[in-house]
Amino acid sequence: MEYLQFGCQVLLGGVFAVSAGSKLYTRTAFADFAAATARLTGAGTGRARQLAVGVVATEIAVVLALIVPALVLWGFAVGIGLLAVFSAAIVRSLRRGQRAPCRCFGASNSPLGVQHVARNAALAAFGAFGIASGLSGRTSSLDFGLACVVAFAALVGVALTARLDDLIGLFRTTTATSQLGKQQ
Repeated sequence: MEYLQFGCQVLLGGVFAVSAGSKLYTRTAFADFAAATARLTGAGTGRARQLAVGVVATEIAVVLALIVPALVLWGFAVGIGLLAVFSAAIVRSLRRGQRAPCRCFGASNSPLGVQHVARNAALAAFGAFGIASGLSGRTSSLDFGLACVVAFAALVGVALTARLDDLIGLFRTTTATSQLGKQQ
C-alpha cells in the first residue's frame, strides 16, 4: 500500500507541478491561461485573472502538500477537489458548445472534449487510491530500488497526461490518413 501511495503522490504531484509550471513559464503562457479561464467561466478579464492566479496557487499548494508527509492526505483531497472543479468547468463549457483550448498544460490548441474530463476522472481516482492507501495505517520504510521503479512509472504517467492532447491528435491523424488511403 505504501508503494501505491508513493506512486500516487509522484503522479499527482508531477501532474500539478507540470500544469502550474507550464502556466507560469512565461508571461504569455499565463496570459493565455487567464484568457482561457475567462472563456471557460464567462468571467470578466480582471476576475478571470484572479481565478487563474487562484488555480495556479492551488496547484502549487497541492504539490507542496504531497511532499510534506503530514499533509499528504490533504494534498490528495485538495487535488481531487481541484480536478472536480476543472471537470465541472469543462462539462459546462461543452454544454454551451464552447470547445476552446483549456491551456491546462501550456500552449495546447486542442479543443476541450470528453477526453479531458476522463483524464481528470482518472487522476482523481489515483488521488482516491492515495487516500485509501494512506488511511490503511501500515507504515514501513520503502525499498529504494522499488521506490525508483514506482517513481519512474508515475513519471511516465505524468508525461502521458501532460501530452494527452498530442497523443490523441497523433492517433486521429493516423486514423484519418488511413481512412483516406482506403477511399482512394
